[in-house]
Amino acid sequence: MRFGPLEIIIIIAIVLIITGAAFAPSLGRNLGKGVKQLRQAVGGDDKKTKVIKTLSDGATAVEVKRRVAEQKSSAKSG
Repeated sequence: MRFGPLEIIIIIAIVLIITGAAFAPSLGRNLGKGVKQLRQAVGGDDKKTKVIKTLSDGATAVEVKRRVAEQKSSAKSG
């Protein structure tokens, strides 16, 4: 059984009616935190990769990549 967009909207409306509109922001915030933690647990934190991609100096990017690789290898062995 698959839920279409209409069914999902109806379910969300029922939940909002039951819990009240004040509950929605905290629910969204907690859901966002949970998704963020899940992504970090499954794939690691991509912040280091984003920084490396935005560096304009090639030599600096190579140095950062080397240090990140060292940290990863020391974390795996330790």
